[in-house]
Amino acid sequence: MTAARRLVVAAVIEHEGRILAAQRATPTELAGLWEFPGGKVEAGESAREALVREIREELGCEVRVGAEVLHPDGLWPINERLGMRVFHVGCADALPAVGSEHRAVRWCLPDELPGLDWLPADIAVAARLAEPAGHANSGIPRSPVAILNPVAKGYPRAVELLSAGAARRGWPMPVVLETSRQDFGGGQAESALSMGADLVIVGGGDGTVRAVAERLRGTGVEMAIIPLGTANIFARNLGLSPRRLEAAVEVAMDASGRPLDLGVARFRTAAVPTQASRDHLFLVLAGLGHDAETVLATRPDLKRRLGWAAYFESGVRHLVRPPVRMMIAVDGRPAHARAVWSFLVGNAGRIPLGIEIFPEARLDDGLLRTMEARVTHLWQWIPVAWAGLRRRADSPVLVHGVARRLVIEPEEPTALQLDGDVFGPVVHLEIDVDPRALMVRCPESLRKDI
Repeated sequence: MTAARRLVVAAVIEHEGRILAAQRATPTELAGLWEFPGGKVEAGESAREALVREIREELGCEVRVGAEVLHPDGLWPINERLGMRVFHVGCADALPAVGSEHRAVRWCLPDELPGLDWLPADIAVAARLAEPAGHANSGIPRSPVAILNPVAKGYPRAVELLSAGAARRGWPMPVVLETSRQDFGGGQAESALSMGADLVIVGGGDGTVRAVAERLRGTGVEMAIIPLGTANIFARNLGLSPRRLEAAVEVAMDASGRPLDLGVARFRTAAVPTQASRDHLFLVLAGLGHDAETVLATRPDLKRRLGWAAYFESGVRHLVRPPVRMMIAVDGRPAHARAVWSFLVGNAGRIPLGIEIFPEARLDDGLLRTMEARVTHLWQWIPVAWAGLRRRADSPVLVHGVARRLVIEPEEPTALQLDGDVFGPVVHLEIDVDPRALMVRCPESLRKDI
């Protein structure tokens, strides 16, 4: 009877469209050959846990493990005693550094991989990753998962369209994981990754999309969106509408993924002023000041009845609030004092009504756009309203800028909103861009425009 092969794991570490290759330093017979880093799975470890540990030990960085690069026979063969599982991996903090086990690391485009002198076990993996379909994906997901909000108005229709679309394409029916009041999508995304999902379709609003994106960040697993929420501002920036669910499902199933930027916020609250929060993402917009207070004060019953228009009722009540004073530092330069109705940071350009609040914003340029709403008197809202009617944000009291990193300290604890979810009040806020950190399926017509 043949003994079971011991399991080895390897990482396809991806960053900004390139894949990491590591050159062995030891043992002597393997020195100089290239590999996908990893190692043996120890007793009591899962394959994913082992990979996180191995990369930490070998390359000194933390990683997020994404979809598996599947072999037709289950394991990539090494020899009679060892078999290998390979996973797409994203960096969670710093990029990998050369350790004692390696001579060098190199970031390669997929089609450059076959030109390296690989360990024998990794030759076939490199060839698979270099295929035109890209990153070991034939275009037909082996393990699609749908994370859906079951109380959303369009939920039954979304399930029906997904089922029909999968059957038409010969796909496996996506596993459906439902969100709840206790978990808006983050836990379901973790479950999807544990199941080996290579496509996660999110059906919900901006809160659900943001929660799932936080878990898929840096994993290489593609996300697609079916807009079922109130504002759907990220979906609208992708050209997706809740009124055209059929089109959104077509994009989810047929479009290719594109690496997009993410905004990352960390903050300290008035309740715990000495402890920084974990990373919180935003895909479209962060706002500090009265715009966040407006979101917080919006009545839930109006949101259900009116959708995004419900925010106007609350916004009118906040128009004459006194300015919020804050210190703002951009890209490491000295901080400057500002008095604003709100300070906005954008990763994408459009907000509801199709207003181009950041006309120059692109979702993959590695930059954030900023806007100071320097409105201190009621009459100053007149040119702002006129600009809104023209679907632009070019009033003289709206001051625009560009940044990669921001540090903001309000004079008084102030509400913060990230894509419509309110936090705080905060006393300290740091915002960065994480370039090309999320793979998103986008309509082909927009691929050059976002």
